[in-house]
Amino acid sequence: MNNKLLNVTKYSALTIAMLSSTTQAISFSEGGWTMDINGIVGGFYTQTDCTVGDNAAQWSSFSACEYAVDNQDTASVQNGYLPGWINFIGTHTTETGLDLKTHFGIAPGTSNPSEFGGRIAGATSVGDVRNLYLSITGTMGTLLVGRNDALFQLDATYSDITVPGVGTHADAAGLLNTTFGAVATGYTFMAYQPQITYSTPVVQGFQVNVGLFQPVDIQPDPISIGGPIYNVHDTPMIQGSVTYDIEGGSKLWASFVTQKAELSGGSGQELTAKGYELGGRLVLGGFTANLSGFKGDALGDGVLFLGATDAQGNAVETEGYLANIGYKFGVNKLSAQYGITRNKDIDGAENESYSVVYVRDISKGLSFTLEYTAHTTSQTGYTDSEANTVSSGVILFF
Repeated sequence: MNNKLLNVTKYSALTIAMLSSTTQAISFSEGGWTMDINGIVGGFYTQTDCTVGDNAAQWSSFSACEYAVDNQDTASVQNGYLPGWINFIGTHTTETGLDLKTHFGIAPGTSNPSEFGGRIAGATSVGDVRNLYLSITGTMGTLLVGRNDALFQLDATYSDITVPGVGTHADAAGLLNTTFGAVATGYTFMAYQPQITYSTPVVQGFQVNVGLFQPVDIQPDPISIGGPIYNVHDTPMIQGSVTYDIEGGSKLWASFVTQKAELSGGSGQELTAKGYELGGRLVLGGFTANLSGFKGDALGDGVLFLGATDAQGNAVETEGYLANIGYKFGVNKLSAQYGITRNKDIDGAENESYSVVYVRDISKGLSFTLEYTAHTTSQTGYTDSEANTVSSGVILFF
């Protein structure tokens, strides 16, 4: 198989970032096809201390301690920002020289949410199909059809140092199958979305990606604001990115997203959401530094187009950045990170987080993680909401 071309369709940035030092756990070939099986398993103990007063800022669905019962301290045993993950990846080269790839990625969680709400012993784990696609690679590039990680803020998402750990909203205790990392405190989560995406071959480090994505609702914050929802979709969402890989692991990237939607009920009122991002990574020996920033109108403040409008249906402007630095020495890595997201239409509205993460490689693919994350939500005229989370656990990439 043409490895240079296949490089553009590796099943997710997670593979590149986390599994590059491991081999497939199981690999076998039959009838011209190769099947690889790999995955992730891990868990953490998390302790979150909440400080949320009667007049505390809670302007976002991603406000500090938003999901803690009565905004009180929360203890949990759960997976972190990464769920469990089992991947079945089939590859085949056709008689005409096309490289085919299929990927089924199933990502269950470890927590105990239930349909009745709250935590109930014996409740089933949350399931999540994150990858389900076919890619076709030829000399002109790659076409990917199905469900996979999106393009907008993909590199920012995987530059987050809490990816192998916990990050914010450990208090959610499995509400969305994972904790939140630095989502909504420095970047917009790229999510796993149905798409038809074209990627050019990598030429001297450069690659262009563009895709049509299933459109989603553009809506206000459902918890703190409420209001009209733009849920009539007659055109697709469009996302694109340009990346430049530099020898040694450094990288530059840019990405965008845009989508139009209309209010239901026949009013004809439309809104176009859009967002832009720039970012880069610098690798020098054992040091790694990442910096990315975004800006958008009706983009949302954590997940695409959620918290994107006010109570009257007007677009909300958001912006933010994420910065981190890490140093790997032997089997140890110590990293620090700061991120912030601002809602420019609410006076003084900010979500920010600080994280310090220590990772120790126990053996190939197996790591111990110790982490501290402080999350603060601010708004003019309100006291701060604060969440301080200490977590520790192990994670295996196999």
